[in-house]
Amino acid sequence: MTPDELVELERIKQLKYRYARCLDQKDWDGVEGCFTEDATASYGGAKPLEGREAILGFLRASLESTSRITTHFVGQPEIELTGPGTAEGTWALHDQVIDTEHGFNVRGASFYSDRYEKVRGEWLLAHTGYRRLYEELEKRSDEVRMTAHWWDTDGKSELIPD
Repeated sequence: MTPDELVELERIKQLKYRYARCLDQKDWDGVEGCFTEDATASYGGAKPLEGREAILGFLRASLESTSRITTHFVGQPEIELTGPGTAEGTWALHDQVIDTEHGFNVRGASFYSDRYEKVRGEWLLAHTGYRRLYEELEKRSDEVRMTAHWWDTDGKSELIPD
């Protein structure tokens, strides 16, 4: 592998990390900037989505509420440059959803299958999707309380004195 190919792999990794961060921060402009216009997606058995707008619509409808807090941890990338300006990748995913409005947590693990295209010098997702290894749903206990929240407390923990 050449040094230039290693740089390209690192740029693809940065794209995927940015995608996960923007999802969790509900930065929809940032998420949009991760996809090609004609991208496709298939999330854990949900109806396949065609086009960046359809993907963004699904993600916003699923995750936009600030009572639905998510974490998406991706790692163990296996990325292959398949041609000039194209690549494919597999990523491990561990994710969690805390829904404070409806009182449940969802935890799961998956493997993402991605395709990438280089557009105007920038790597973008042409396809992303995952198939679940497992997913579990748990009712939130009344004894569990949120002591910090990105939106409600600006991320400051109430356990840290002023």
